[in-house]
Amino acid sequence: MRLVLYGDFNCPFSALASARVAKIERRGIAEVEWRAVQHDTAISPSGELIRENRRRDFERELDQIRSLLVVGEPDRLRLPERRANTRLANEAYAAAPLLLRAARREELFSAYWTDGSDLSDDRVVDRIAGRVRDSHTATGWQDRWTALPRPTVPTMVLPDGYVSRGLGALARLALLLDAAHQEAPAW
Repeated sequence: MRLVLYGDFNCPFSALASARVAKIERRGIAEVEWRAVQHDTAISPSGELIRENRRRDFERELDQIRSLLVVGEPDRLRLPERRANTRLANEAYAAAPLLLRAARREELFSAYWTDGSDLSDDRVVDRIAGRVRDSHTATGWQDRWTALPRPTVPTMVLPDGYVSRGLGALARLALLLDAAHQEAPAW
């Protein structure tokens, strides 16, 4: 089974999707092509400080994500100080060799959501993902994602072309893991 998943490194729901995808990949349940996108292109290239009102919104999102965790899923998400513009991270991720992309994706999510690193900072992205950038591939992912009806993150495209968005995509990933654990069909 092959899945395409769109997510943003600064989105906590995408972080949960990535963690579930990592388990799916490690268990060999499905082949997942993760495409990094920017769900908010209005964020300044240097990122932006998370102010009090926005901080409360993020805290509510993190509480919602904690309510979605299934048994065995650790709570590793910490509220960062800054909203990152993820263009640089997306381009560095796109430049990673295919065999290293899954690890690179996990490193970028962990750097932002666990360590609080600013993915808007060139030096931080260089340290985590290297200096090479692939803007062509990243732009292609962004264009294909924005062409989807109601683009949101995470968005998962199933083998039959069905598009599952947001909480639905997270639920389908959890079902896929559970079904593989029980050796039953996922959907």
